[in-house]
Amino acid sequence: MAEHVAADPEVAPSARRLATRARLMEAAAEVFVEEGLQGASVEAVCSRAGFTRGAFYSNFESKEQLFLALLREEFERRASDLETKAAALEPVLRERQDCIRPPEAAQLILDFFMPANDATAWAVLEAEFLLLAMRDPSLAPGHTEFLDSFYTGISGVVEGVIRAAGRRFTLPVERAVPVLAGVYERALRAAAISGADAAGGGPNELDELGDRLAELLFALTEETGTEADPA
Repeated sequence: MAEHVAADPEVAPSARRLATRARLMEAAAEVFVEEGLQGASVEAVCSRAGFTRGAFYSNFESKEQLFLALLREEFERRASDLETKAAALEPVLRERQDCIRPPEAAQLILDFFMPANDATAWAVLEAEFLLLAMRDPSLAPGHTEFLDSFYTGISGVVEGVIRAAGRRFTLPVERAVPVLAGVYERALRAAAISGADAAGGGPNELDELGDRLAELLFALTEETGTEADPA
């Protein structure tokens, strides 16, 4: 069987090629959510997109490489979403630093961190991909570095929101953000296991996520100006 060789990355893609790639990624996102990463096939993605296997392998070496491209796109969307929310939230926090009650703070934090799309579906897909990558690291080259760069990239946004609330982190923000992400991701995994949806539904881990994130944020931050003045 002949090997499939992806296009040379040094060659600038044409508009038609970019459109084909975008359609393949759009179709793959739908198929992955419906069938899971392991259950989805290249044939199913091609059928949904309306292209041949040749078109697929002209753009991606494997469905895992395609998923990694989708994951990068999803994380870029999340970062952009956080920036938009931060721009709207910071003025509110500056104006009401001293009069936001804990329940309201928890809801503000939850609204800030919760993505707009189907977060639980992505949690399942990410877990599948990580299991595959742990068995075969060649499937996800640079994935760890990519996640680190994502957390570093959103650290400034998170730090700006905390500063607007009149607080500051007691440890480097680059270390605090992955801790917050860990609590968030655990809640999504638990919600996926229970069959709950990130947008609502019955009682689940996501219902308590705002309180847990708020509690953790207060533990990881302090009020601005709490340090003793120099003698």
